[in-house]
This record gives sequence, structure tokens and C-alpha cells, in this order.
Amino acid sequence: MSLSSPAWPSRPTRLFGLSLACALASCVALAAWAATDEPPHHRPPMMMMGPMLPPPGPMLDHVLDDVKASPTQRAQVRQIMSAADAELRSGRDAARADRAQMAQLFAQPVVDEAAIEAVRERMEQRHDAESRRLTQAMVDVGLVLSVEQRQQIAARQAAPRPIDGMRPDFPAAQQ
Repeated sequence: MSLSSPAWPSRPTRLFGLSLACALASCVALAAWAATDEPPHHRPPMMMMGPMLPPPGPMLDHVLDDVKASPTQRAQVRQIMSAADAELRSGRDAARADRAQMAQLFAQPVVDEAAIEAVRERMEQRHDAESRRLTQAMVDVGLVLSVEQRQQIAARQAAPRPIDGMRPDFPAAQQ
């Protein structure tokens, strides 16, 4: 038996093999995760801007409960938020179509810079209109609620919240 040919590969070769196996396992796991039919994490249909109220539904009811809104105030706030949500809902289909068109333009053999810029400008105009509508809804709700109620909502929005999926007592969630 010769001592010059060891039964095991050298240490650098073993480390390289182990690293390669880990990288391959990661790629397989990532591909399996990406192939699932599970949709991405869904956010509420309306954006929250500053001390903005959530869209109509249980979250809005919870906020109105916290600030002890009267039945009249609740009805007015729900009407304002429902109207804003209905107006913004119509723009979602157009936004989806613009994203699809942007992807289609990007996939073309020749990139059409002018067409991509036109779609981008249309998307930016829609976003500006949505922002203006949400701001108007925030002002309208502000006229319905009292100063104390608005301050409570603003303080609630400013309070630190744990990161999605993390325990509240986890150190990274407390930053």
C-alpha cells in the first residue's frame, strides 16, 4: 500500500465538494419554493399614507372602535373610505394591464425606449391621481373626526410594530 495516494480527497477538495452540494441544495429549494401556486403576500387594496385609515372592513372598524367613534362618525367615515376605494378599484385593472405591457415591451427582441417611457409616464400619472384621491379621503375623514380622535390614529400609526412574521419579543422586531 502506498502512502502517496490517500483514501480520502484532500481537505480543500472536500470543502469545495461540500460548498457545491450546499449551493445545489439551495438552488433546488429555491426552485421548489418559486414553483408553488401560493400567491405573494397580499397587501390591503388601498395604500396607507401617514395617519391614514385602512380600507373599509374589519381593520377600519377596529380603528374606529379604538378612537370611540360615534355611530354618525362611523357611517360618514365608512362612506368616505368606500367611495375612495371604489374609485381606486377601477384603476387597478389599468395598472395590471400597464405592468403586462411593460413586461411585453421588455421581452421584445429590440427594446423600444419611447414605448417603455410612455407606459412609465402613464403609470406615474395614475399613481399621482391615486395619491391625490387618498389625500382627499384623509382630509374628508379628518373633518369628520375630532382632534383627539385624529391624534389617537396618528399615534397608533407612529407606534413601532413588529416586522411581519416575527415575534414581538424578537430583538430585530424591536428596532
